[in-house]
Amino acid sequence: MAAIDSDSVGRNRLKAKTALTIATIGWLMIGFSLNTIIFNSFPLRLATPEWQLNLIASLLSSSTFLLIGATLITLALVFNPEERILKDWNLTAARSASLFAIVLLLIIPLQFYLGSISLRKQTNSALESINRLKTTVAAIKNLNSEAELRLFAASLPNPPTLPAKFDAKFPVIKERAIDNIQAQINSATENLSIRKIEATQIFLKEAIRNTTQAILSSAAFSALASLNPRSRNAITKVFAKLMISGRSAD
Repeated sequence: MAAIDSDSVGRNRLKAKTALTIATIGWLMIGFSLNTIIFNSFPLRLATPEWQLNLIASLLSSSTFLLIGATLITLALVFNPEERILKDWNLTAARSASLFAIVLLLIIPLQFYLGSISLRKQTNSALESINRLKTTVAAIKNLNSEAELRLFAASLPNPPTLPAKFDAKFPVIKERAIDNIQAQINSATENLSIRKIEATQIFLKEAIRNTTQAILSSAAFSALASLNPRSRNAITKVFAKLMISGRSAD
């Protein structure tokens, strides 16, 4: 009888130790994920859409390890359901999973909004350069002498190097300058159109992938949070009902 009691005590100690180890590993995985997210966010540029999109990508890429960590914390309670600290950890993990499920869904429209701003900024920057060239062409058309041309060229932010003496008369030089700048405008406009299409395609590809991952991760975190009735929200309640329906069907 004593041997049986001893074996029972030994098994209980092993279960308690196993449960604590599993939960600790879960917290370490969550810590690892948070560490990655934090250091990927540096340098901080909170107001820029590019930084915010990078943070979203970091959250999504780390969501798998966050989910595994939260699952391990929840699983630990199975081995030692009476341990108070494991119950507290389980509730904390469940509530965090419930909140993160909502955050993941909010990420979906947010990334499209930030992406549109980022694409517009890129386009506006190129358009500003093109418009400056157009302004230069308009100014050159109003010049009436070589002296005015040299004075205007010297006033530019990046003044071109002009020869001491032109090899043609002023009207010819003026026309050459206009043709040269117009060629730059045409080339820049064509490149802008190509880059805009490419940037949009790349963004949509990433956005669709992120959307899919956000939906799947949100579903997983909601299902995990629904296991604890004290951590449920509108989303997790849906998964709780689905699981109840599934058990009823069986």
